[in-house]
Amino acid sequence: EAEDDSVGTITAYPTMKQKHLESCLSSIPNRVFPDPKIQLEQYPTSVNLSASIVLTALAKGDAGKGRTVLDLGCGTGNLGLAFAIVKSDFVYLVDCDSDALDLARENVEMLEEEELIGSGSEDEDGCCMGVELIMAKLKYDPPKKSQSGGGGRGGKGKGRGRGRGGGGRGRGSASSSTTQPNELLLLDPKLDDRDDGIPLPSKMVDTVITNPPFGTKNNEGIDVQFLKTAIRLARRSVYSFHKTSTRPFLVKLLRDKWGLNVEVVAEMKFDIPNMYKFHKQKCVDVEVDLIRVFWGEDTIENKDVSDEEESEGEEMPLGVCGVA
Repeated sequence: EAEDDSVGTITAYPTMKQKHLESCLSSIPNRVFPDPKIQLEQYPTSVNLSASIVLTALAKGDAGKGRTVLDLGCGTGNLGLAFAIVKSDFVYLVDCDSDALDLARENVEMLEEEELIGSGSEDEDGCCMGVELIMAKLKYDPPKKSQSGGGGRGGKGKGRGRGRGGGGRGRGSASSSTTQPNELLLLDPKLDDRDDGIPLPSKMVDTVITNPPFGTKNNEGIDVQFLKTAIRLARRSVYSFHKTSTRPFLVKLLRDKWGLNVEVVAEMKFDIPNMYKFHKQKCVDVEVDLIRVFWGEDTIENKDVSDEEESEGEEMPLGVCGVA
């Protein structure tokens, strides 16, 4: 269980008012998906939530001047662009959907026109130097499902006599499928050298933000793969959304198995609107945690990271991937 988790409200950063950041984000033209794709679990992130998350990262020293940020599974770019607006040095937007990246590109161009972000070189006002869009698809190995059956017809049972297709007469339990855990998925990121599909060097940015699929549509565990790749790419911290019901499992995995620091920085409810044909209700509230995985001992109070610590890993030159 995780009674000792640090759970708190999202706190605003004192040098920028939340309403001001929300106003900037509200001006972005493409904040929702016109044709969302259910297989990618594409849902919009509200302006209020995006602003709160970014200001929290600012307060903890994970965003803003001197920090680079990557949004893994960026969609239309709302979250990543919020990090750019608060003057993070450089922001990378990564997604597998070309349609979503086209919308994100339009958002970037609008913010450049409004001079809220830079376009590739350091600005006199110290704003974000640029935003780069990268198309890449995360590799994911789903858990294997095995069939198990009971006695009676079609199954192997302990009853006497001969049943059709099985060794037991009488009524046994019906065949059912069970999910076998994917041990490779749970392997410590430091020990897993498999290609995860994201062609970017490890420890390339300070902070990674990801709002992954929750793994409820025949893709169980995909949120863990997103988290694992985010950890590989970051050298300071990771912010990731997960269903609150998975908290005990994730905290144990991160702390005990992967040896990382983790705190729950916010508990919230995602308002999932009626966007797909299978939705029967107008909206559904899903309980979600925003977790922060971090390197070092700071949780509430910020601590500066030394130059030696910052230089660990392979740092990526700004803007070398090419625009998707």
